[in-house]
Amino acid sequence: MSTYRKIHGRSIQAVTTDPSESVAEGQVWYNTTSDTFKSVLINEAWVSATPMSTFRYGTAGGGTQSAAFVGGGYPTPSPDPTNVTEEYNGSGWSSGGNMNTARMYIGGSGTQTAGLASGGDEYPSPRYSVLVEEYDGSSWTVQNTLPTQNKNMGSCGTQTASLNIGGSVPAATNVTNSYDGTNWTNTGHNLNTARFSLRAVGTTTSALVNGGNPNLQTTEEYDGSSWTSASNSVSNFDAHSSAGTQTAARMFGGFPSPSVQHNFYDGSSWSTAPNLGTGRYYGALGPIGTSTAALMAGGNASPSPVTGVATEEFTSSANVITAAAWASGGNLNTARYQMAGAGTQTAGLAFGGYTTTAVGDTEEYNGTSWSEQSDLGTARYEMANGNGTQTAGLCIAGRTSPGAQSFVEEYNGSSWSEVNNLPSNRVAQGSCGPQTATVAALGATAPGAPNITNTSFEYDGTNWTAGNTANTARSAAFAAGTQTSAIFAGGSPSLTAAEEYNGTSFANTGSLLVGAQGANAAGADSDAALFTSGGNGTSPSGVDETQSYDGSVFSTAPKLSSKRGYAAGFGTQTAAVVGGGLRTAGVATTEDFTGETTSLNVKTLTQS
Repeated sequence: MSTYRKIHGRSIQAVTTDPSESVAEGQVWYNTTSDTFKSVLINEAWVSATPMSTFRYGTAGGGTQSAAFVGGGYPTPSPDPTNVTEEYNGSGWSSGGNMNTARMYIGGSGTQTAGLASGGDEYPSPRYSVLVEEYDGSSWTVQNTLPTQNKNMGSCGTQTASLNIGGSVPAATNVTNSYDGTNWTNTGHNLNTARFSLRAVGTTTSALVNGGNPNLQTTEEYDGSSWTSASNSVSNFDAHSSAGTQTAARMFGGFPSPSVQHNFYDGSSWSTAPNLGTGRYYGALGPIGTSTAALMAGGNASPSPVTGVATEEFTSSANVITAAAWASGGNLNTARYQMAGAGTQTAGLAFGGYTTTAVGDTEEYNGTSWSEQSDLGTARYEMANGNGTQTAGLCIAGRTSPGAQSFVEEYNGSSWSEVNNLPSNRVAQGSCGPQTATVAALGATAPGAPNITNTSFEYDGTNWTAGNTANTARSAAFAAGTQTSAIFAGGSPSLTAAEEYNGTSFANTGSLLVGAQGANAAGADSDAALFTSGGNGTSPSGVDETQSYDGSVFSTAPKLSSKRGYAAGFGTQTAAVVGGGLRTAGVATTEDFTGETTSLNVKTLTQS
């Protein structure tokens, strides 16, 4: 009989606390504190991820779980296909370059920086396309066309070595076409069974196709010269999605009905696997990910409410992944909006704001609840975003009734004291940095659009000095970072423009996905700031959008649980707080954000 040591190459160790990392599947240890034997087991599950910006299905797709692309598709309820491309970075979606020709039901393959989109439906005409485009991570380029028009095919491989299998031309076909990076060739190696809505994985010399219409369980393997029938999948698959390789393939979603089904192929036989969280069909038509790290992007769930923005990640590992999310926090003692905030998720500060009049209320947050503190010396609202920490905060300018002010106050953890005024009156500025090294920019010299400015000021803890001007004048922008590495984004009227400030000058950077004014910010320019959008004149009840910045581009992030605007926001990209805000009237509710976390799948073994 083999011993544990012979099987695993290690002894059972006695520990006082469970290990948190670098533990192999099946490793066993004895926890002396709890008097239990424990082990790490493989965990397989789909986890909801941040949704796409735009609803669509029948897109081209390719890449990995942490670097994927989708292009084109059908954006219901629009009658026409789209040319929009989005890229996934493992946490959210950002805008990519638009395809040259809008279409849907497109074959997809390759990677995020070397993608391929072939065929599709250019509704209303032509319904069956021969178009081919290559993607380099920023733009699409038209290439040589397919030998014949086709849509809804199986696709796999790379940008320079790809297969296009089966599909509708318009009747179901069994043809296999191969791409070498320049030309397409009919290989003459036909499927044994003609079909469309099938899905493929693998390479030009080691591929697998499964399902489709009308052969919902049929599987075939390709060796570069011929197709061979393989075992049928457990479930019926049609208009589904795929990931993996010929010897480790996953098929999921599809018909009949918007399906959550998921099967795994090990090279010889199929087995059922954990279901999707959301049933849908016509997700990305190209494979995305591996057998241990797959991605389901978009899709349709008609006649149920559309789910064409939904994203899910499948992971098979010794880790349990908990998706990033907002959760309810403690309520403010005073409901209000147009306030400011500073600090961290467990040591935060909210001050000022508007109820039916300007207020000076100050509250501290401990990660669970808010406590009332000494009021501002001057009640005000529409001040700069808020700066510093819970024990060293800064309140800059803002609005009393009726006009803009220049008053500046510092907070020491117990009370506010007035310091040197801003050089001129300002409302609705963006500001960031600690109490003794702050930059405040943009805003308005007085309430109202004609007074919007692009000027900036810097504070050294004693004095204010004028800085350079930004490229775009705006008010109600939001800011994050430091005095020498800041970002200012959004602003009235719901602008998407963003600029970075290096302590000397402003430079344009990637635009917001959704325009925002009166928004909140948390984090730092150099450490991927998390931004939560606020309400505006066209949405007086606020919005629930959240956007994340990685130093160059904005991407989607989990939405707030409730809509709001002009709230107090503070914290970091992975631990943020948004409190109060506008939702028709001021609210007291708070939401806490926690980034994605990973932990070992530790199981306690029964002793017998």
